[in-house]
Amino acid sequence: MAEFPKIKPTSRTFTLGSFPTKTYRALSGKITRRNFGNKAFGHAIDLGFDNIEEDIVKLIVDHYDAQGGQTLGFTIPLEIFSGLDLLQSSLRSPSQTLWFYAEAPSIASVYRSLSSVAVKLVAEIL
Repeated sequence: MAEFPKIKPTSRTFTLGSFPTKTYRALSGKITRRNFGNKAFGHAIDLGFDNIEEDIVKLIVDHYDAQGGQTLGFTIPLEIFSGLDLLQSSLRSPSQTLWFYAEAPSIASVYRSLSSVAVKLVAEIL
């Protein structure tokens, strides 16, 4: 199984997933919500890599291409999570989580041979 390149991000934004819930509304207007599971899904993480060199950008682009864009799942190295114990506990076990690209990485040229890359990933817990 493929692994995301071992690059420490300069910024991370983690969004907790939601639980499988269905909302029912009666004719009277009363709302009832029913939960259909005990595991959240759709965790997301936005990674920012600022002022990185072109060879590092190429690692990210090559990984995206190797995963068929948003098709194949992969793991994330622990370097991505360093310092975020809450994130690790929210996912129960990062090693049992498959990540997928939510969209293609966004690359902004900063200066000659320096770029900033934004990567958006969503999780599927096994």
